[in-house]
Amino acid sequence: MSDSSPGLGVAFDRAADDWLAWQQTPWARVYYALVRHVLAALPEVPGRSLNVLDVGGANGVDSLPLLVAGHRVTVLDFSPVLLAEAVAAAERAGADGDRLRVEHRDVGDPRPLPLPADATGWDLVLCHNVLHYRDDPAELVGRLVAVTRPGGALSLIAPNPAMDVLAAAIRDGDPRQGLEMLEAPTRRSVTIGEPMHRLERASVEAAVRDAGAVVTDRFGLRTVIDLVTDDELKRDPEWLRQTTELELALCSRAPYRDIARFWQLICRRPD
Repeated sequence: MSDSSPGLGVAFDRAADDWLAWQQTPWARVYYALVRHVLAALPEVPGRSLNVLDVGGANGVDSLPLLVAGHRVTVLDFSPVLLAEAVAAAERAGADGDRLRVEHRDVGDPRPLPLPADATGWDLVLCHNVLHYRDDPAELVGRLVAVTRPGGALSLIAPNPAMDVLAAAIRDGDPRQGLEMLEAPTRRSVTIGEPMHRLERASVEAAVRDAGAVVTDRFGLRTVIDLVTDDELKRDPEWLRQTTELELALCSRAPYRDIARFWQLICRRPD
């Protein structure tokens, strides 16, 4: 989740405790349940052991379930604090540590992204919640496609600008802010306090096509829970279970996926 700016890397290290605490909130748990659902449904995931690259993967929260499932995972991130937590989390989960590699690297590093030791490309590349910190997200998309093996999959996630407007007006009760959000090019991250580009899914889809890959699936993550104002209700286990079930049903359906808190693209590099 890091960018080429040293200040951003420092911000992530400084906010590491807040970031890890956020991962335990009900809304984060819904998000991770949806990500696991989408990735587990990829046709190659239940089959042979995959080489997985998690770019800007922080503490590996999105890729460690794949490690536990028997795949080989490399987590690349700017933050040594969060990479150390990825290793500790894998140990707590009882995963095979030999299948996990962490690499302390800025995604803006001009060197090519790493390749698996025994292959010319990755079977699955994750780049979740990174692109909106980049001044040139299309450049990073091109590099991600380049290290995905022919026939391999690439998963991209970023916050959806449509939900910025709805959440401001409905959840926060501030329609004026919602109106301002309609044209705002950036917003500030609540967790780390850094600016983020408001990145439309369509512009990233264009970058994927320009890089020679194909978008095969579109998902929306968290359509309902981000519009609920009652945080205590969100912590009710039965309400959360039912809401997660609803979110799972909505995540692949238009128009619900188009207004969710995050958009997710599954892309393929043609054989």
